[in-house]
Amino acid sequence: MSARPWIHEGIPFHRWLSWRAAWLTIHLTLGMAFWIKVHGRERVPEKGGAMLLSNHTTFFDFLICFYGVYRPVHAIGTEQVFRVPVAGFLLRQLNGIPFSKGKKDRAAVGALADAYKKGAIIGMFPEGFRSWTGETQPVRPGTGRLVKSLGCPVIFCRVSTGFMQHPRWARWPRRVPWVMEYDAPVSFPEDATVDEINAMLEEGIRMDPNDVSIPRGAWGFWLADGLPRFLWGCPGCGTIDKMSVPRSDRNTIVCGACSRRWRVDLKCIMHSETDQAETMSVADAQRRMLEVCPDDAALSCPASVVSEVRRGQFKHEPLATGRATLASDGVEVTDGDRVVWSLPYSEMTAVLLQVGNKLHVRTQGANYQLDTPGQSALMWHHYLGRRATSAASQ
Repeated sequence: MSARPWIHEGIPFHRWLSWRAAWLTIHLTLGMAFWIKVHGRERVPEKGGAMLLSNHTTFFDFLICFYGVYRPVHAIGTEQVFRVPVAGFLLRQLNGIPFSKGKKDRAAVGALADAYKKGAIIGMFPEGFRSWTGETQPVRPGTGRLVKSLGCPVIFCRVSTGFMQHPRWARWPRRVPWVMEYDAPVSFPEDATVDEINAMLEEGIRMDPNDVSIPRGAWGFWLADGLPRFLWGCPGCGTIDKMSVPRSDRNTIVCGACSRRWRVDLKCIMHSETDQAETMSVADAQRRMLEVCPDDAALSCPASVVSEVRRGQFKHEPLATGRATLASDGVEVTDGDRVVWSLPYSEMTAVLLQVGNKLHVRTQGANYQLDTPGQSALMWHHYLGRRATSAASQ
């Protein structure tokens, strides 16, 4: 065991043993099921502290990107997953660190810093959330600050096919090889600013879906299923909440207002069946949708549910059911003519999409989940977030 210096990286032996068992299990199960292809694993040093950063495109990134290396990785993940009794226990045994999105979580950052100082690899997704399209998102400013304060080398990991393997909006995975590549550790100049470091971090994990070809032997079915959750408005006519996938052809998405139809392929490209000259990626369709859809839609869901989410608890506490509406000064839930729950926009500190694309609204002292059955949580996230941001700027 002395020939393997990574065994004693500040963790008890039983935790190291749990990591090795998990690595072997993933190698024998997910490794085969996900058709994993790893490049550059030999570039990860066998000892010494470092930070492992990756782009974030699928739910399984937390398992596969960090467990793609042989050494144990101390990684932060959303606290929502750690609430699940069995999953939370296992993740903690595998050095997982729960992180509260939407606020400064000094405890999680402190745990990462302590692990690095003991010579471990620490891991995170610097974009802060899964990409809906595979396009790289801006890096959170806190990542650059942490890199600068620790003075740590950074190992980049890029997953190039995750956006095809299981897009965030899709209901079903596709049979696409999981291709990821590790870079050798990179150190940054001591005089580099946080903004300069963040720019270099963003470049290090950057992946352009347009540069990725459909891998040979890849295939999938019902490729449009779930897309209306992301394209909640028509990129053609701008009507919201009218996009659907017909049961007769679940590879197409249709607008119920203007009757435009698009066929979706494995690379998430939408090919118009009403205008043969119109072809666009799902990412471009979403950008076009935001340009043509109304800036301030009056949303209403007749069968919504509001629950309070308490840290460390798996079950949420139901607070109200009824019609949810974006009113002039806040979101409210009514039962007939009676308001049974309301929250002013001015009290909202964060509007988030958590695990399972659940809509969460944070205040200084509470965290609420708003379920809107039959309507896109992303649509509510967009319009509710706009109003909360507007209220905060006044």
